[in-house]
Amino acid sequence: MSLVPMHPEATDDPRTVRWVIPAGTLPVVGEVAEAPDPLGEMLRSEVIASIEVETQAVVIRLTDGHTWSGTGARVRDALGTALGHPQRWRPAGTVTEDDILRAALRDVLDGPAGDYIRSHGGEVTIVSAHDRRAEVRMAGTCTHCPAAGFTLHSRLESELRARFPDLLELRATEEPGRAARPTWLTLRRRGA
Repeated sequence: MSLVPMHPEATDDPRTVRWVIPAGTLPVVGEVAEAPDPLGEMLRSEVIASIEVETQAVVIRLTDGHTWSGTGARVRDALGTALGHPQRWRPAGTVTEDDILRAALRDVLDGPAGDYIRSHGGEVTIVSAHDRRAEVRMAGTCTHCPAAGFTLHSRLESELRARFPDLLELRATEEPGRAARPTWLTLRRRGA
């Protein structure tokens, strides 16, 4: 049984379950080519069609002919065992720390923090994610908004740090508009 806390979330596809795990549990993101046994054996034997790791979840899709009611307990137990061996997970492609940071930022922007910004007519897009630093561009109603810095700090930065604790800096620039140059909003660094 897993020592890593996890719980299932249903998806739109009845063959797919999203298993929520703590951020930073696995050192990979994206499609998985190899997982520790017995989960890896289920992937090789075609019980599992695919495994994809997000920063806070493992998404498992069963093959045709397998159901969660019939196979779910075995998959859950196998995933619990596999989470205890993070160094034995292998991505389908090369994954860098920058990829993990970008995936964490994408999760934040696609989740409740991004929903909040969009609900006010704002837009935030990723400009870059490298060397433990992330930059986003603010547009829409976020442009020249006096609360933009607060939104970045209280909503985006806190959620990003939860998914990527090694973050050094999150900064934002506004979409150039009537201003002669973009306005930089630099957020505090952890421990500074």
